Amino acid sequence: MTAWRQKLPPWLTLILLGLGLALSLPGDTALYVALPTHTAEAGIALAHVGLMLSANRLIRLFINAPYGMVIERVPRRWMLVPSLLIGGLSYFLYTVPGFWPLLIGRLLWGVAWAGIWIGGSTAVLDIATSRNRGRYSGFYQVFFFVGVGGSAVLAGVLVDNIGYLEALRVCAWIALGMGLIWLVFLPETRPAVTSSPAPAAAKSLSTAITPSTAPSRWMLVVAIGLLGVNWLIFIGVLGATLPLLLEERVGQSTIILGLLLPLTTLTGVLTAGNQFLSALVSPFSGWLTDRTGNRWGLVILALLTGVVALALLADGRGSILLLGIVLGAIATSILQTQVMTLVGDHAGVNRQGRILGVVNTIGDLGSAIGPLLAYALLPGIGLSGVYWLMGGALALFLLPGVQIAWREVRTARTPGVQPTSL
Repeated sequence: MTAWRQKLPPWLTLILLGLGLALSLPGDTALYVALPTHTAEAGIALAHVGLMLSANRLIRLFINAPYGMVIERVPRRWMLVPSLLIGGLSYFLYTVPGFWPLLIGRLLWGVAWAGIWIGGSTAVLDIATSRNRGRYSGFYQVFFFVGVGGSAVLAGVLVDNIGYLEALRVCAWIALGMGLIWLVFLPETRPAVTSSPAPAAAKSLSTAITPSTAPSRWMLVVAIGLLGVNWLIFIGVLGATLPLLLEERVGQSTIILGLLLPLTTLTGVLTAGNQFLSALVSPFSGWLTDRTGNRWGLVILALLTGVVALALLADGRGSILLLGIVLGAIATSILQTQVMTLVGDHAGVNRQGRILGVVNTIGDLGSAIGPLLAYALLPGIGLSGVYWLMGGALALFLLPGVQIAWREVRTARTPGVQPTSL
């Protein structure tokens, strides 16, 4: 393990981790963009599309938690490098027409993504300190959001110009190439000594704002539950119903800046726009909470923003509808960044991996249930009813969130205890 502890600055290690994260995504995103309209090339029936798009999440429900336990006990490279290489190989299976090759490829991708995301998130927390944990977490999220948005555009261009199967081969080589770069250059980030107490200067922000372990555990429980609801609503429900929402409120096409955009193109543009907006908001929210030491105050603001966004989506049209979509992207970006930061604050030394495993299991469960729940409710209450219901579910977290935020503020005002600032 020590052989791979190259003397790289933490910021450069963060960039390497982020590039691997972003460049692992084009093949997965390409399926969401193109598979429903290219089932003949894929060699599957239209009825199998839903299974293929959810198989990677379903397998992660069983492996996220074990992966989180494993990553605490092994060098981070042992999980990260093989996972990215497996991800690239899984994309080659996508290019073999037929039900079973594609299903096996999707399951392999689920295994690979669990290692990439949990291993990468743990490595980011390894190299971060209490003074920059929010910024590092936010900057890492930038690579995810840009990776998803950029991959959607790249996949669409490749499929339209060189064909479905050829596009997937390009995506496979991109992931494999980045895997080789990780193999050669990515340093090991696991702390060399985990049993010694941390020096006073390196104590986490949680030491300053959390006087006992019980409040920390409660904060983690609320944060993990909040991430699950966040992914259920904004990834699961909104992601699955956005085309229907635009069809109902906008129609089959619309003119924006003098350009006629068909419904599918408009959906793709808005999806990519949301990801790039999230990429801007995420590092700013991390910087803000590093400077103030008040994580939960921003969480409350994000919750209120999310509730307002869902209310606008429930009945809005035109610019009101667009505002709701934008506010939803801002809310989910802040919540996702702050949950990862809170894990670093309160999970304890070398326990982040197991907590991140639980976090991602709850998140995957929420995003997998979201589409099923939305389409089950649609016949009875319609799109407006679904969004009002989701807004109510998100608002339920305001009470525990306010209680925690108030405790955080009171503790920070205690004589002799000051929040970390830059």
